[in-house]
Amino acid sequence: MKRRSLAPSQQSSGKLKSNLNFITPFRNKRKRNCNQESLSSNHQPQLLSLSAVEYEQAVAIILSRPFKVPIANYVPEYSSGNRSLGLRRTTIRKALHDPLACNALVLYVPPDYTEHERLTMDPQKILVHVVVDPLLSNILRPHQREGVRFMYECVEGKKGLFNGCIMADEMGLGKTLQCVTLVWTLLRQSPDCKPTIGKAIIVCPSSLVKNWEKEFQKWLQGRMHCLAMEGGAKDDTVRSLEQFAYNTNHRGTPVLIISYETFRIYAEILCRNEIGLVICDEGHRLKNSDNLTYQALMGLKTKRRVLLSGTPIQNDLTEYFSLINFVNPNMLGTAAEFKRSYENVILRGQNSDSSDKERERALEKTQQLIALVTQCIIRRTNQILTKYLPMKFEMVICVKLTAIQIALYTNFLKSEKIKRSLQENQSNSSSLTALADITTLKKLCNHPNLIFDKVTAKENGFENSTNVIPSNYNTKVFSPELSGKFMLLDFMLATIKANTDDKVVLISNYTQTLDLFEQLARKR
Repeated sequence: MKRRSLAPSQQSSGKLKSNLNFITPFRNKRKRNCNQESLSSNHQPQLLSLSAVEYEQAVAIILSRPFKVPIANYVPEYSSGNRSLGLRRTTIRKALHDPLACNALVLYVPPDYTEHERLTMDPQKILVHVVVDPLLSNILRPHQREGVRFMYECVEGKKGLFNGCIMADEMGLGKTLQCVTLVWTLLRQSPDCKPTIGKAIIVCPSSLVKNWEKEFQKWLQGRMHCLAMEGGAKDDTVRSLEQFAYNTNHRGTPVLIISYETFRIYAEILCRNEIGLVICDEGHRLKNSDNLTYQALMGLKTKRRVLLSGTPIQNDLTEYFSLINFVNPNMLGTAAEFKRSYENVILRGQNSDSSDKERERALEKTQQLIALVTQCIIRRTNQILTKYLPMKFEMVICVKLTAIQIALYTNFLKSEKIKRSLQENQSNSSSLTALADITTLKKLCNHPNLIFDKVTAKENGFENSTNVIPSNYNTKVFSPELSGKFMLLDFMLATIKANTDDKVVLISNYTQTLDLFEQLARKR
């Protein structure tokens, strides 16, 4: 029903009842409090009459109002001051990182839900993308991205009815970085918008424990702390391992880095509760399924297992079975079943007197075995790094011996005992003695320090060489000028240090020579 307009006379006559006091929508669009009324458009001219103190108070009143986002039904991303304690904020399930971002590494793509499916489904059951943290995906090379995706699909059972894999990449391809990426991804996200695993264990040789810890710190930039067990008192070790084993809080220390020996000793503690993932570095140590370390690791309550090995897996089928059976138990059956189905047939076909039928049967079984295990093994060679590295140049430099080296070398060759040992060719020990003598001369060519104990003991070849050694000779004070090789190395390192920022790798067949490298570095 339309409202009839009133004439001015009717409005002033007082006939309009108070219950019909209509307010036009063009007036008072929204209610204002007293502070807002004081600064409304009707009172704008009064601003000029305010004193400086009153003006500042008026501006302060305006600025003290809480900010409200001018978007209808806006839900803030983080907790706001208006949120009450104990109330869960309803948000849309989404991936932890943007799957459409530049250089994003997506490990899992959820089904493409229709809008009707999203309306009828339980919101808590809608799956999301699993995307690697951009902090890591931006530095991964193409082969490393492929390796991370391969390991993720294996441990999550996307490739078959197994949850383990073997990464047998050669050295230098970044196996450690790929494993750090895998661990960090599993600890942070899953298609269900929650962590896939709660804890992970890295088992490695004792010399690599600190290296693994440094790798986590380097690539994750301190976003996660690791528990590195490298010796220490037994009580402290037991206490730390028990805290790790019984910790169910994701805010704790989720990664344990431990050596093979320490794990074997304290396996009882670590095998009590479930572990999300175990990674075994230098995994070729587990080629013997009968040793105690292998048995201890098999006792872990985990289905996700990753084995790292930079060396080719040996041709011994028993060792091959041990490695595959560790990462994926029962993939090849029991040891007796594997021996009956594969090993005996393949070995029989490799004999020199085997028949054509046996060889065909062996080839068929070999192909079946390869097709089965390649599902969980990935191996790349250094050939894929050629496009990242500059051209390689090799230079062979021959260095003359110093005077003291020549004197010791000559006395060794003129020794009657050495001549006599070389002339006795009948016994087998003579050949072993000759090899030992050659090794002694090789050490002498590196530095006299390496054979100083033989000279002082007047062993074979050095019985007349004590007078060659200077009277002030001291092995505790390293002297590079006594060796031609070390003099050249000293000058090369000094020049490289002064003129470039290059890094240098020194290699030797003898650990004693490596010790001399260290002494030279400390001296300089």
